[in-house]
Amino acid sequence: MMADETTKQMLRRAADGRFARRWIVGEGIDIGCGPDPLGKLKDYFPLMTGARPWDLPDGDAMLMEGVADDSYDFVHSSHCLEHLVDPVRALGNWIRICKPGGHLVITIPDEDMYEQGVWPSIFNQDHKWTFTILKPQSWSPKSISLVQLLDLFKEEVEVLKLEKLDSGFQYDQPLRDQTLKGTSESAIEFVLRKRAKGWGLATAVDNAAARFAQVARQHEIDAKFAEAIALHQQGRVGEAQAAYTAILAADADNIAVMNNLALIAPFAQAEPLLRRALEISPSYVDALLNLGNQLVANQRVEEGRDLLRRALEAAPDDARVVRALSQAYDTLAAYEDAVALLVEKGALLNDLDEVYCRLGKYCEHLGRTDEALAYLAKALAINPAHVEANIYSGRQHLRKGDFKRGAEGIAWIWHGRIPDSQIGLFVDEAGQPIRQDGRTIVLSADSGLGDTLQFVRYARPLKALGARVVVECQPELLRLVGAMPEVDEAVAIGGLAAGFDLRLPLHNLIGAFRTTVDTIPAEVPYLAAPVDEAATYAQRLGSHAGVRVGLCWAGNPSHPRNADRSVAPAQLAPLLGQAGARFFSLQKGADGGALGLVDWTGEFADMATTAALVTGLDLVISVDSAVAHLAGALGRPVWLLNRFDSCWRWLEAGTETSPWYPTLTQFRQPVAGDWDTVMAAVTARLAEMVAAGTARR
Repeated sequence: MMADETTKQMLRRAADGRFARRWIVGEGIDIGCGPDPLGKLKDYFPLMTGARPWDLPDGDAMLMEGVADDSYDFVHSSHCLEHLVDPVRALGNWIRICKPGGHLVITIPDEDMYEQGVWPSIFNQDHKWTFTILKPQSWSPKSISLVQLLDLFKEEVEVLKLEKLDSGFQYDQPLRDQTLKGTSESAIEFVLRKRAKGWGLATAVDNAAARFAQVARQHEIDAKFAEAIALHQQGRVGEAQAAYTAILAADADNIAVMNNLALIAPFAQAEPLLRRALEISPSYVDALLNLGNQLVANQRVEEGRDLLRRALEAAPDDARVVRALSQAYDTLAAYEDAVALLVEKGALLNDLDEVYCRLGKYCEHLGRTDEALAYLAKALAINPAHVEANIYSGRQHLRKGDFKRGAEGIAWIWHGRIPDSQIGLFVDEAGQPIRQDGRTIVLSADSGLGDTLQFVRYARPLKALGARVVVECQPELLRLVGAMPEVDEAVAIGGLAAGFDLRLPLHNLIGAFRTTVDTIPAEVPYLAAPVDEAATYAQRLGSHAGVRVGLCWAGNPSHPRNADRSVAPAQLAPLLGQAGARFFSLQKGADGGALGLVDWTGEFADMATTAALVTGLDLVISVDSAVAHLAGALGRPVWLLNRFDSCWRWLEAGTETSPWYPTLTQFRQPVAGDWDTVMAAVTARLAEMVAAGTARR
């Protein structure tokens, strides 16, 4: 608590003759005097005839009820205004009771010297407001700028003095109440002179009254807004919603309240609130950002992108907007736009390693492998332990056929879960195999079904090194993988028992064997369908003439890139119209019959059943899915319908075959989204195959 502030002020007021000769002269009133009234200092003010003390027992210092207009030659107040609910209304009443030509001498705490950046005040819990002379922005939610406050009264008063009292304040001291020192005031003092009558005062007072009411109402709204924000920040969402709604009932066009309420309201309520805010203020960045983000989150991504672009025009250096817009571009797969944005504005974001990583990711999607590597190198130069940048970098090296560096990168998929590097576990640096006699080694699935089917081939060379091989895989693969001669045991993910010597993720096998493009264990088949089921399907297939083609046109719907790698059923029409071919659905969960395909997928219990059908087909045509890997692992002819920004395993554009599957042929999009060109090429190749088969027959 600030004590004896009026007495303390005499140390400097005595040296300024204006206080004694001009300002504190005649009969006055001392508002909020407490135990340190001005009257006890009469010896310092010889022209002061009296100073009426006014404190809590006398009435509300804000209203000054019972005190007539133009009553006192001067009004004095020391450290009272900050305690009042409405300082604007209080100051208006203090001016009212001062005589024309009289003076108001007022001191209040300075927010930076007294509260020192902490609100609510830790030195006086009764403070309702903080004050500053003038700042572009205050840390305090209840800050009042005196320049702006006094501007409201410019028709009634003249400002004679406005000063920050910091002569005894020590700025380098830790947080503490320096007013407890005898010489430190931590305050602001201002002196006003009430203008004389004859200035059109009656009209001015009427105008001022209207302004006072408006400002007081705004301060009341601001106070309620601060309370609502506090509830919001505390996670008391229901109470915060009610508080925001109550403010809007009194101030229907308050766009800041609309924006905050929209942050916690259901989208159906949030959207009209934000639309209304933007009608009132079309360039209101927070509403543009909020609505843009919510539209993106509710699958209206293009609308969200357009609003975020407007936000960027309104606030070109707002990092929040840059981040949100780049995410919208990512969602839309608008990678050229995302790259252009981050190249221009990425420096505004604090996490430059993340910016460069995202640039690398977007360039990967654009098929610009070298450019992606350059950005990822910048990310890793800033933060060598950036997990995603290491993984993406590894993928680019794998795509380029540099399996050594690629293995080092993708090993980061398991960063933090595997204590040591697993590169070179089974092959030394000279390329010589390392025996594993007597060891039980677990190969654990670490991604989708296709990855497991691709990498389980390593069971064969591992078994040749003398290991007992256990494969931990998806339940759909247990029968198929468990039937491999090189696999001693197949267990479902989560069902692994103790008693093994080493466990490693399937992706790490590339590095564990120091694999290169030339040393991939590519001998097929390494999987086989159950003999009895394959025989049954072979018999059933025999009743269908022509080239028998299995077709899979979509991947796993839960895959984040599934839309990019899947072909719309309507785009299959040219292929399905090929005479001399009979098509069989391998698309489990879809109605192949509606497309004219033979659909036995309802019989598929697991991938072993699928393998039984695939074994009897002449050809499998598939998008990048587990079916393509299955056909390749079974050694069956498979044509891969590959997207433009394909997975690293299919290497760079221009590669038609695959080092992983000798029987696989790629048909890659020339540009992103162009399935028509792919389907035309596949249809033409199938026509050749049908013609060749007919000629042989």
